[in-house]
Amino acid sequence: MGTGIPTVSLTYDLADVATSVGNWFSSFWLILAFAVAIPLAFYVANRVKGLFQ
Repeated sequence: MGTGIPTVSLTYDLADVATSVGNWFSSFWLILAFAVAIPLAFYVANRVKGLFQ
């Protein structure tokens, strides 16, 4: 029974990183879109309302 820390070999290449980033972005793009779109909609509505005052 060994008491040392086991060695772990991690091998990542560019394709793995690109796939992971793509998967992460595709799962969070809707949250990001709403986080940007809602304040932007209020800003645009305020500017349009200002045109008629």
